[in-house]
Amino acid sequence: MTNSSRFLQNYSNTPLYNTKLVVSETGVPADTFRAWERRYGLPHPHRGDGGQRLYSERDIATIRWLRDRTSEGLTISQAVALLETEAHTPAPVSDVPRSYEVLRADLRQALLHFDAPSADTVLSEAFAIYSLDNVCVNIIQPTLVDIGEMWHLGTASVAQEHFASQFLRRKLLALLNIYDVPEGRATVVAACAPGEQHDLGLLLLALFLVRRNYRVVFLGADVPSEALRQAVEQVQPEIICISTATTATVDHAIQMAYEVQADSSDRLIFIGGQGAAQQIEPIPGLHFLQGNGVAAAEQIGAALSSKRLGGSERLN
Repeated sequence: MTNSSRFLQNYSNTPLYNTKLVVSETGVPADTFRAWERRYGLPHPHRGDGGQRLYSERDIATIRWLRDRTSEGLTISQAVALLETEAHTPAPVSDVPRSYEVLRADLRQALLHFDAPSADTVLSEAFAIYSLDNVCVNIIQPTLVDIGEMWHLGTASVAQEHFASQFLRRKLLALLNIYDVPEGRATVVAACAPGEQHDLGLLLLALFLVRRNYRVVFLGADVPSEALRQAVEQVQPEIICISTATTATVDHAIQMAYEVQADSSDRLIFIGGQGAAQQIEPIPGLHFLQGNGVAAAEQIGAALSSKRLGGSERLN
């Protein structure tokens, strides 16, 4: 983490953003970062003409950095002390923010060497420079794909692949817990198809959805159809997401979707993942997610808006 605070200098200090936008960008409640401001002097908002707090890009990056350190187990006072210490660390001759490609390569190497501290440093740097969505789409997800392909080619061991997956799963679950909301725009139940052990793609989608104010009930890998139906019966979600990361489980995902659909046809049911990427023929009542996790979250939002608009039109 020793490079993290230096990257804050690359952000503009111009106060432009209101509190609502900062909450949306960071996932940190306004009461929380206002408490940090009162006690520790971080962030440093300015007051607009009407007395409204206005935050800069640097403030937003600071809040993200403190959020990530506390999610890793530091107290807020420890995180602030660390940030202040690093602020006095001599900067290198060139302090240009590093690209996605460079950060991804460093993260991959750290994970292949079972070097969790170095991997933490890379991710801390990435989150200080880029938005959470961009870090997930352009660094974390491609790193998982790269190491998975290396394992298939025999250039990475099972142990290396498992270490990388578990390390990144812990990070993503911590972020999911930070952003989780008890109520939101809609409730989503997210599950992997029976036999599908790869749940990181679904976990990324769940994270993108909670950041867009959805309540997500994340069931994880290899969920039997009956277990999903029981969860749906209890939670009564408006949206169900089923993941099939491999072609071997796509038929199971479709069958699971049919079974849930038979219980109630009023829910939006989505199937996504690499296993569903080859599904060309449309299936009535089912939606197949396209693109990366951010695009999938936007697709879900568009379908929900269309469904609700259609319902209001029928009422009228």
